[in-house]
Amino acid sequence: MRPRRDRHPISGSLALATAAVLLAPAAAAQAADPPPALAVDVGGAQLDLVLVKAGRFRQGSPPGEAGRGDDEAIREVTLSRDFYLGRFPVTVGQFKRFVEQTGYRTEAEVGASGGFGFDGKGLSQRKEFTWRTPGFPQTDQHPVALLTFKDAGEFTRWLTQRTGRAFDLPTEAQWEYAHRAGTQTRFYAGNDDGAAASIGWFKGNAGSGTKPVGQKQPNAFGLHDMSGNVYEWCRDWYGPYAPGPAVDPEQTAAPGGDKPRRVLRGGSWLKDARHLRAAARYRNDPGSRNADNGFRVVAALEASAPAAAAPSPTGPAAPLSAESTRAPRSSSWSTAATVAFVGGGLVLASAVVGLVGVLVHRASRRKPMAGAPPGVTFRPQGDGFWLNAPPHLHGSVLHYRCFVNGVMRRASVPIEPSPRGQFVYTGGVPSAVEVEQLGAAAWAAAPSPAPRAAWGGDRSRDRISSAPDVAVAAPFRGYPSAY
Repeated sequence: MRPRRDRHPISGSLALATAAVLLAPAAAAQAADPPPALAVDVGGAQLDLVLVKAGRFRQGSPPGEAGRGDDEAIREVTLSRDFYLGRFPVTVGQFKRFVEQTGYRTEAEVGASGGFGFDGKGLSQRKEFTWRTPGFPQTDQHPVALLTFKDAGEFTRWLTQRTGRAFDLPTEAQWEYAHRAGTQTRFYAGNDDGAAASIGWFKGNAGSGTKPVGQKQPNAFGLHDMSGNVYEWCRDWYGPYAPGPAVDPEQTAAPGGDKPRRVLRGGSWLKDARHLRAAARYRNDPGSRNADNGFRVVAALEASAPAAAAPSPTGPAAPLSAESTRAPRSSSWSTAATVAFVGGGLVLASAVVGLVGVLVHRASRRKPMAGAPPGVTFRPQGDGFWLNAPPHLHGSVLHYRCFVNGVMRRASVPIEPSPRGQFVYTGGVPSAVEVEQLGAAAWAAAPSPAPRAAWGGDRSRDRISSAPDVAVAAPFRGYPSAY
């Protein structure tokens, strides 16, 4: 059976009208309906977007759903504003126009160790693996892959500057709402695993790589490849859903006690059918560059005057690893129209500069420990370092600092068990890696009190502090595995 290639089927329009009836209208009616579709020029290539109307839906999955994850708690979600969403994931051809016009180099290209591409058996890291060469053949119509969260954010930033319309990555709630398109089944085409084959590319039918976009059955909104082909980055930090109903939810800070990770949705050509479910959640380090990670864009309804400078990144409230804090947010839906107020921007910039100065002053007062804890070793390699630690330190948060290209970086990382060691990404060749602090969990688990004195530093670190940068909370255990 040949896959469907129709991109604007009449039946899809009828299904769209039917699905719209199933969705609750937004509280505030809009004066005029925006166009149902939008075509954006990206330097010679066209990016198509579909209007998604505001409404309510049930996010998550029921306890008895086959393949359900522990992190899919049900909650009622209201999306109060219409938005445009890419009809397809961003393609190789579209991303190529961005690179040609800006000279941008992805993190896999800049890093010394490359990305994780397909080696014929699975994903492995090599210098030659980038979005251009992911380890399998691709054309301009394939979804672009092997991109980090930052890479995706830079593309949306460029679109915002180019068009004057606010572009971004979708929130997790926007993504699932658009994916379901009025349905509550496991897949938008039904409940059986067989439905997955009609809507997406996954481990059971994809072979050894991605496929051109638009070959599978779209959902009722006319969106293709929402299931399978490539995972798609979302704006949210990964964590458990907040209990109770939510309006326009977005996880803007990483939960404490767990390694900060961003949300990905949709499943991929490397995953089983259950990962293509509407409620299935996934997460990964923002700096991960895998050959099944891509993205789709969301856009505001109206364009405004192009901003003179890209908006500043939105930083998390909790201390995060260096790679997780540098991804820019291209827009904010509630404030996109205010970019023209240059005076206000200057005031904000001055406040930010002042705040950074205070933080740097405070950070400079923290001194590194006299030496690494016994058994902890660092081995720089490529764009990061290998961390080895004894078993009693696994699960503890290690706060460290190092120099990358002459600039000091401070970050923290949960120590994870690994037979070959744990690779910590720093974005460049690190030097002078120093331990500043070890989470309280490690002190409690130390085999004997004798080594503690040998670590040096302030003995007050034995106590569990309530300060954000040292508190060690119980990590959220509901997440799926990541690479």
